[in-house]
Amino acid sequence: MKKLLCILLGVGFLTWCGGRERQIDKTLEDGVEVVLNHLEPYKLKGEPSHLGLEEEIRIDFEKEEYSDLGLKEPDIVEADSKGNIFVVEKFPQAEYFIYKFSPHGRFIMKFGRKGQGPGEVQGIWDLLLDKNDRILVSDPNVNKVVEFDTEGRFVNETKVGPGLREVLPLSNGNYLARRYQKTDSETYGMYLGVFRPDFEEVKTVGFYDMSDLVPGKRQSGIIIPFYWRVAGDRIYVGNGGKEYDIRVYDLDGNLLCMIRKDFNPVGYPEEFRLQTEKIAAAQPNLNLFVLKDMPPFNSFFLDEAGRLFVMTYERSENGEGFVHDVYNADGIFITRIGLGDYGIMGRALNHLRATATNGRFYRLQFKDSGYPELIVYRMVWE
Repeated sequence: MKKLLCILLGVGFLTWCGGRERQIDKTLEDGVEVVLNHLEPYKLKGEPSHLGLEEEIRIDFEKEEYSDLGLKEPDIVEADSKGNIFVVEKFPQAEYFIYKFSPHGRFIMKFGRKGQGPGEVQGIWDLLLDKNDRILVSDPNVNKVVEFDTEGRFVNETKVGPGLREVLPLSNGNYLARRYQKTDSETYGMYLGVFRPDFEEVKTVGFYDMSDLVPGKRQSGIIIPFYWRVAGDRIYVGNGGKEYDIRVYDLDGNLLCMIRKDFNPVGYPEEFRLQTEKIAAAQPNLNLFVLKDMPPFNSFFLDEAGRLFVMTYERSENGEGFVHDVYNADGIFITRIGLGDYGIMGRALNHLRATATNGRFYRLQFKDSGYPELIVYRMVWE
Protein backbone atom coordinates (compact mmCIF):
# COMPACT_ATOMS: atom_id res chain seq x y z
CA MET A 1 0.00 0.00 0.00
CA LYS A 2 2.84 2.36 0.88
CA LYS A 3 4.52 1.64 -2.48
CA LEU A 4 1.25 2.32 -4.32
CA LEU A 5 0.83 5.61 -2.48
CA CYS A 6 4.29 6.77 -3.61
CA ILE A 7 3.48 5.87 -7.21
CA LEU A 8 0.27 7.90 -7.08
CA LEU A 9 2.02 10.90 -5.58
CA GLY A 10 4.68 10.67 -8.28
CA VAL A 11 2.10 11.53 -10.95
CA GLY A 12 2.05 15.14 -9.81
CA PHE A 13 5.05 15.38 -7.54
CA LEU A 14 8.42 13.80 -6.95
CA THR A 15 8.70 12.56 -3.39
CA TRP A 16 10.27 9.76 -1.37
CA CYS A 17 8.82 6.85 0.62
CA GLY A 18 10.17 7.48 4.09
CA GLY A 19 11.62 10.56 5.72
CA ARG A 20 10.38 14.11 5.34
CA GLU A 21 11.40 15.54 1.99
CA ARG A 22 10.15 18.64 0.26
CA GLN A 23 7.91 17.73 -2.64
CA ILE A 24 8.98 18.72 -6.16
CA ASP A 25 6.24 20.61 -7.94
CA LYS A 26 5.51 19.34 -11.42
CA THR A 27 2.74 19.63 -13.96
CA LEU A 28 1.92 18.44 -17.46
CA GLU A 29 1.50 20.67 -20.50
CA ASP A 30 0.32 18.91 -23.67
CA GLY A 31 1.58 15.67 -22.20
CA VAL A 32 5.05 17.04 -21.44
CA GLU A 33 6.38 17.22 -17.90
CA VAL A 34 7.20 20.67 -16.56
CA VAL A 35 9.40 20.94 -13.46
CA LEU A 36 8.25 23.95 -11.45
CA ASN A 37 11.10 25.55 -9.53
CA HIS A 38 10.66 28.43 -7.14
CA LEU A 39 12.85 31.21 -5.77
CA GLU A 40 14.51 28.97 -3.19
CA PRO A 41 16.35 25.74 -4.14
CA TYR A 42 14.91 22.37 -3.25
CA LYS A 43 16.72 20.38 -0.57
CA LEU A 44 17.06 16.81 -1.80
CA LYS A 45 18.15 13.85 0.28
CA GLY A 46 21.58 12.65 -0.84
CA GLU A 47 21.95 15.50 -3.34
CA PRO A 48 24.97 17.80 -2.82
CA SER A 49 23.82 21.40 -2.64
CA HIS A 50 27.01 23.38 -2.08
CA LEU A 51 29.56 24.03 -4.81
CA GLY A 52 33.03 25.24 -3.99
CA LEU A 53 35.59 26.41 -6.55
CA GLU A 54 39.33 25.92 -6.13
CA GLU A 55 41.48 27.74 -8.66
CA GLU A 56 43.96 25.45 -10.42
CA ILE A 57 45.18 27.28 -13.51
CA ARG A 58 45.24 30.89 -14.64
CA ILE A 59 46.32 31.64 -18.22
CA ASP A 60 46.98 35.37 -18.34
CA PHE A 61 47.26 36.39 -22.00
CA GLU A 62 48.96 39.63 -20.97
CA LYS A 63 52.02 37.73 -19.73
CA GLU A 64 55.05 37.40 -21.97
CA GLU A 65 54.73 33.63 -22.42
CA TYR A 66 51.28 34.08 -24.00
CA SER A 67 51.31 37.62 -25.38
CA ASP A 68 52.89 36.60 -28.70
CA LEU A 69 50.09 34.14 -29.50
CA GLY A 70 47.90 36.85 -30.95
CA LEU A 71 44.85 36.08 -28.79
CA LYS A 72 43.02 39.35 -28.19
CA GLU A 73 39.33 38.55 -27.67
CA PRO A 74 38.76 34.80 -27.15
CA ASP A 75 35.11 33.78 -27.23
CA ILE A 76 34.86 30.04 -26.54
CA VAL A 77 36.63 27.57 -24.27
CA GLU A 78 36.18 23.78 -24.29
CA ALA A 79 38.18 20.85 -22.93
CA ASP A 80 38.63 17.27 -24.11
CA SER A 81 38.45 14.10 -22.00
CA LYS A 82 42.17 14.34 -21.16
CA GLY A 83 41.85 17.89 -19.88
CA ASN A 84 43.46 19.61 -22.86
CA ILE A 85 41.99 23.08 -23.31
CA PHE A 86 40.86 24.61 -26.60
CA VAL A 87 40.30 28.35 -26.89
CA VAL A 88 38.60 29.93 -29.90
CA GLU A 89 38.85 33.50 -31.10
CA LYS A 90 35.98 34.16 -33.50
CA PHE A 91 37.46 37.29 -35.06
CA PRO A 92 41.23 36.77 -34.97
CA GLN A 93 43.76 39.29 -36.17
CA ALA A 94 46.27 36.46 -36.49
CA GLU A 95 46.29 33.47 -38.86
CA TYR A 96 44.59 30.85 -36.67
CA PHE A 97 41.28 30.48 -34.84
CA ILE A 98 41.90 27.64 -32.36
CA TYR A 99 44.56 27.46 -29.63
CA LYS A 100 45.38 24.31 -27.69
CA PHE A 101 46.77 24.27 -24.14
CA SER A 102 47.75 21.38 -21.88
CA PRO A 103 45.74 20.59 -18.72
CA HIS A 104 48.38 22.60 -16.85
CA GLY A 105 48.05 25.67 -19.06
CA ARG A 106 51.10 25.19 -21.28
CA PHE A 107 50.58 26.37 -24.86
CA ILE A 108 50.82 23.43 -27.29
CA MET A 109 49.71 24.55 -30.74
CA LYS A 110 47.31 26.60 -32.81
CA PHE A 111 45.28 25.32 -35.75
CA GLY A 112 42.17 26.09 -37.77
CA ARG A 113 43.95 28.26 -40.32
CA LYS A 114 42.13 31.24 -41.78
CA GLY A 115 41.44 30.58 -45.46
CA GLN A 116 39.22 28.99 -48.09
CA GLY A 117 40.94 25.66 -48.68
CA PRO A 118 40.13 22.21 -47.23
CA GLY A 119 40.37 22.31 -43.46
CA GLU A 120 40.57 26.11 -43.45
CA VAL A 121 37.86 28.37 -42.06
CA GLN A 122 36.78 31.95 -42.63
CA GLY A 123 34.92 32.26 -39.36
CA ILE A 124 33.82 30.20 -36.37
CA TRP A 125 30.42 30.46 -34.76
CA ASP A 126 30.74 27.49 -32.46
CA LEU A 127 33.07 24.67 -31.45
CA LEU A 128 31.79 21.38 -30.10
CA LEU A 129 33.81 18.55 -28.59
CA ASP A 130 31.81 15.33 -28.79
CA LYS A 131 32.14 12.23 -26.60
CA ASN A 132 34.81 10.85 -28.95
CA ASP A 133 36.86 14.05 -28.65
CA ARG A 134 36.09 15.08 -32.22
CA ILE A 135 36.43 18.83 -32.62
CA LEU A 136 33.55 20.11 -34.74
CA VAL A 137 33.65 23.69 -35.95
CA SER A 138 30.76 25.59 -37.51
CA ASP A 139 31.89 28.10 -40.16
CA PRO A 140 28.96 30.46 -40.88
CA ASN A 141 30.71 32.41 -43.63
CA VAL A 142 30.86 29.53 -46.13
CA ASN A 143 28.23 27.24 -44.58
CA LYS A 144 30.34 24.25 -43.69
CA VAL A 145 31.25 22.12 -40.70
CA VAL A 146 34.93 21.24 -40.28
CA GLU A 147 36.18 18.33 -38.20
CA PHE A 148 39.59 18.15 -36.53
CA ASP A 149 41.12 15.67 -34.14
CA THR A 150 42.57 16.86 -30.85
CA GLU A 151 46.03 17.07 -32.41
CA GLY A 152 44.71 19.75 -34.72
CA ARG A 153 44.72 17.53 -37.81
CA PHE A 154 42.03 18.15 -40.41
CA VAL A 155 39.70 15.14 -40.71
CA ASN A 156 36.68 16.11 -42.79
CA GLU A 157 34.37 18.90 -43.79
CA THR A 158 30.69 18.96 -44.72
CA LYS A 159 28.91 21.54 -46.82
CA VAL A 160 25.61 22.43 -45.16
CA GLY A 161 22.25 23.42 -46.59
CA PRO A 162 21.57 26.95 -47.86
CA GLY A 163 20.15 29.48 -45.44
CA LEU A 164 21.39 27.66 -42.35
CA ARG A 165 23.60 29.23 -39.72
CA GLU A 166 25.45 27.99 -36.64
CA VAL A 167 25.23 24.37 -37.77
CA LEU A 168 26.23 21.73 -35.22
CA PRO A 169 26.45 17.99 -35.97
CA LEU A 170 24.59 15.77 -33.51
CA SER A 171 25.79 12.35 -32.48
CA ASN A 172 22.85 10.58 -34.16
CA GLY A 173 23.73 12.03 -37.58
CA ASN A 174 21.29 14.93 -37.47
CA TYR A 175 22.23 18.61 -37.34
CA LEU A 176 21.11 21.49 -35.18
CA ALA A 177 20.98 24.80 -37.05
CA ARG A 178 19.49 28.26 -36.97
CA ARG A 179 17.53 29.77 -39.84
CA TYR A 180 15.28 32.77 -40.54
CA GLN A 181 11.85 32.96 -42.16
CA LYS A 182 11.68 30.75 -45.24
CA THR A 183 7.97 30.93 -46.19
CA ASP A 184 5.48 33.78 -46.33
CA SER A 185 3.33 31.99 -43.78
CA GLU A 186 6.07 32.03 -41.14
CA THR A 187 6.50 34.88 -38.71
CA TYR A 188 9.74 36.76 -39.23
CA GLY A 189 12.19 35.66 -36.60
CA MET A 190 14.94 33.28 -35.61
CA TYR A 191 14.16 29.56 -35.90
CA LEU A 192 16.19 26.76 -34.37
CA GLY A 193 15.65 23.37 -35.97
CA VAL A 194 16.83 19.79 -36.13
CA PHE A 195 17.80 18.73 -39.66
CA ARG A 196 18.41 15.35 -41.27
CA PRO A 197 21.78 14.57 -42.91
CA ASP A 198 20.31 15.84 -46.21
CA PHE A 199 19.47 19.12 -44.37
CA GLU A 200 15.73 18.71 -44.58
CA GLU A 201 14.19 20.07 -41.40
CA VAL A 202 12.82 17.48 -38.99
CA LYS A 203 11.40 19.74 -36.30
CA THR A 204 11.59 23.31 -35.06
CA VAL A 205 12.82 23.31 -31.47
CA GLY A 206 13.00 27.03 -30.80
CA PHE A 207 11.74 30.35 -32.12
CA TYR A 208 12.37 34.00 -31.31
CA ASP A 209 9.86 36.48 -32.74
CA MET A 210 11.64 39.37 -34.51
CA SER A 211 8.62 40.82 -36.30
CA ASP A 212 8.94 44.09 -34.34
CA LEU A 213 12.60 44.51 -35.26
CA VAL A 214 11.92 46.48 -38.43
CA PRO A 215 12.76 50.08 -39.37
CA GLY A 216 10.36 52.59 -37.86
CA LYS A 217 9.29 50.44 -34.91
CA ARG A 218 10.66 50.98 -31.43
CA GLN A 219 13.29 48.40 -30.53
CA SER A 220 14.53 47.33 -27.14
CA GLY A 221 18.09 47.93 -26.07
CA ILE A 222 18.74 44.22 -25.60
CA ILE A 223 20.15 41.88 -28.20
CA ILE A 224 18.04 38.75 -28.71
CA PRO A 225 17.96 36.63 -25.49
CA PHE A 226 17.78 33.31 -27.33
CA TYR A 227 20.29 30.60 -26.43
CA TRP A 228 20.92 26.88 -26.83
CA ARG A 229 23.48 24.22 -26.00
CA VAL A 230 23.99 20.57 -26.95
CA ALA A 231 25.08 18.24 -24.13
CA GLY A 232 25.33 14.51 -24.74
CA ASP A 233 22.06 13.27 -26.22
CA ARG A 234 20.07 16.36 -25.25
CA ILE A 235 19.41 19.79 -26.77
CA TYR A 236 18.68 22.62 -24.31
CA VAL A 237 16.86 25.68 -25.65
CA GLY A 238 16.12 28.85 -23.69
CA ASN A 239 14.11 31.86 -24.81
CA GLY A 240 14.57 34.59 -22.23
CA GLY A 241 12.34 37.04 -24.04
CA LYS A 242 9.22 36.23 -22.06
CA GLU A 243 9.74 33.83 -19.19
CA TYR A 244 12.23 31.66 -17.37
CA ASP A 245 11.65 28.50 -19.37
CA ILE A 246 14.23 26.05 -20.71
CA ARG A 247 13.09 23.23 -22.97
CA VAL A 248 14.91 19.92 -23.27
CA TYR A 249 14.76 17.91 -26.51
CA ASP A 250 16.24 14.67 -27.75
CA LEU A 251 18.45 14.64 -30.85
CA ASP A 252 15.43 14.06 -33.11
CA GLY A 253 13.75 17.22 -31.85
CA ASN A 254 11.21 15.56 -29.55
CA LEU A 255 10.35 17.66 -26.50
CA LEU A 256 11.19 15.66 -23.38
CA CYS A 257 10.53 18.11 -20.57
CA MET A 258 10.57 21.77 -19.57
CA ILE A 259 12.41 23.45 -16.72
CA ARG A 260 10.60 26.47 -15.34
CA LYS A 261 11.51 28.80 -12.50
CA ASP A 262 10.11 31.77 -10.62
CA PHE A 263 12.42 34.78 -10.65
CA ASN A 264 12.77 38.29 -9.31
CA PRO A 265 13.09 40.83 -12.15
CA VAL A 266 16.43 42.65 -12.41
CA GLY A 267 16.34 46.30 -13.44
CA TYR A 268 18.14 47.49 -16.55
CA PRO A 269 21.77 48.13 -15.45
CA GLU A 270 23.13 51.62 -15.64
CA GLU A 271 25.98 50.59 -17.94
CA PHE A 272 23.45 49.03 -20.32
CA ARG A 273 21.35 52.18 -20.23
CA LEU A 274 24.31 54.45 -21.01
CA GLN A 275 25.52 52.29 -23.89
CA THR A 276 22.00 51.93 -25.31
CA GLU A 277 21.52 55.70 -25.23
CA LYS A 278 24.89 56.13 -26.93
CA ILE A 279 23.91 53.73 -29.70
CA ALA A 280 20.50 55.38 -30.03
CA ALA A 281 22.10 58.81 -30.45
CA ALA A 282 24.56 57.52 -33.07
CA GLN A 283 21.94 55.48 -34.97
CA PRO A 284 18.56 57.20 -34.63
CA ASN A 285 17.09 54.96 -37.32
CA LEU A 286 17.16 52.09 -34.83
CA ASN A 287 14.60 53.87 -32.63
CA LEU A 288 15.94 52.19 -29.49
CA PHE A 289 14.36 52.37 -26.07
CA VAL A 290 15.58 51.18 -22.69
CA LEU A 291 13.82 48.26 -21.08
CA LYS A 292 12.57 48.43 -17.52
CA ASP A 293 13.86 44.96 -16.64
CA MET A 294 16.38 42.50 -17.99
CA PRO A 295 15.41 39.08 -19.36
CA PRO A 296 15.26 36.34 -16.70
CA PHE A 297 18.54 34.75 -17.82
CA ASN A 298 21.42 35.25 -20.21
CA SER A 299 22.94 31.88 -21.10
CA PHE A 300 23.75 28.46 -19.67
CA PHE A 301 26.10 25.48 -19.78
CA LEU A 302 26.11 21.91 -18.46
CA ASP A 303 28.65 19.67 -16.77
CA GLU A 304 29.31 15.99 -17.44
CA ALA A 305 26.87 14.97 -14.68
CA GLY A 306 24.03 16.72 -16.50
CA ARG A 307 23.82 19.65 -14.08
CA LEU A 308 22.53 22.80 -15.74
CA PHE A 309 24.09 26.18 -14.83
CA VAL A 310 21.92 29.14 -15.83
CA MET A 311 23.50 32.58 -15.80
CA THR A 312 21.08 35.23 -14.51
CA TYR A 313 21.49 39.00 -14.46
CA GLU A 314 21.55 39.07 -10.67
CA ARG A 315 24.77 40.13 -9.00
CA SER A 316 26.02 38.01 -6.11
CA GLU A 317 26.19 39.76 -2.76
CA ASN A 318 29.79 38.68 -2.13
CA GLY A 319 31.13 40.22 -5.33
CA GLU A 320 31.57 36.94 -7.21
CA GLY A 321 29.87 38.12 -10.36
CA PHE A 322 26.64 36.93 -11.89
CA VAL A 323 24.49 34.49 -9.96
CA HIS A 324 23.93 31.11 -11.61
CA ASP A 325 20.94 28.92 -10.85
CA VAL A 326 22.06 25.28 -10.77
CA TYR A 327 19.76 22.35 -11.59
CA ASN A 328 20.42 18.64 -11.28
CA ALA A 329 20.03 16.25 -14.21
CA ASP A 330 16.28 16.04 -13.52
CA GLY A 331 15.82 19.80 -13.89
CA ILE A 332 15.41 20.40 -10.15
CA PHE A 333 16.80 23.66 -8.74
CA ILE A 334 19.44 22.69 -6.16
CA THR A 335 21.65 25.73 -5.48
CA ARG A 336 22.82 29.21 -6.54
CA ILE A 337 26.38 30.43 -6.94
CA GLY A 338 28.23 33.46 -8.29
CA LEU A 339 30.56 32.34 -11.09
CA GLY A 340 32.26 35.60 -11.96
CA ASP A 341 32.00 37.99 -14.87
CA TYR A 342 32.75 36.14 -18.07
CA GLY A 343 30.86 38.42 -20.43
CA ILE A 344 31.15 41.91 -21.85
CA MET A 345 28.66 44.60 -20.97
CA GLY A 346 27.26 46.18 -24.10
CA ARG A 347 23.81 46.22 -25.63
CA ALA A 348 23.75 42.74 -24.16
CA LEU A 349 26.04 40.53 -22.17
CA ASN A 350 27.90 38.78 -24.95
CA HIS A 351 28.32 35.06 -24.60
CA LEU A 352 31.96 34.65 -23.66
CA ARG A 353 31.24 31.03 -23.19
CA ALA A 354 32.06 29.20 -20.00
CA THR A 355 31.95 25.43 -19.74
CA ALA A 356 32.32 22.63 -17.21
CA THR A 357 33.77 19.17 -17.71
CA ASN A 358 36.29 16.83 -16.09
CA GLY A 359 35.12 18.16 -12.74
CA ARG A 360 36.45 21.59 -13.76
CA PHE A 361 34.88 24.97 -14.48
CA TYR A 362 36.50 26.92 -17.33
CA ARG A 363 35.90 30.67 -17.48
CA LEU A 364 37.13 33.31 -19.90
CA GLN A 365 37.08 36.89 -18.69
CA PHE A 366 38.69 40.25 -19.32
CA LYS A 367 40.98 41.96 -16.82
CA ASP A 368 40.81 45.66 -16.01
CA SER A 369 43.76 46.12 -18.37
CA GLY A 370 41.60 44.84 -21.24
CA TYR A 371 43.60 41.64 -21.71
CA PRO A 372 41.78 38.30 -21.55
CA GLU A 373 42.54 35.50 -19.14
CA LEU A 374 41.34 31.94 -18.70
CA ILE A 375 40.78 30.56 -15.21
CA VAL A 376 40.26 26.85 -14.50
CA TYR A 377 38.68 25.82 -11.19
CA ARG A 378 38.21 22.44 -9.61
CA MET A 379 34.55 21.98 -8.70
CA VAL A 380 33.98 20.58 -5.21
CA TRP A 381 30.44 19.43 -4.42
CA GLU A 382 29.30 18.87 -0.84
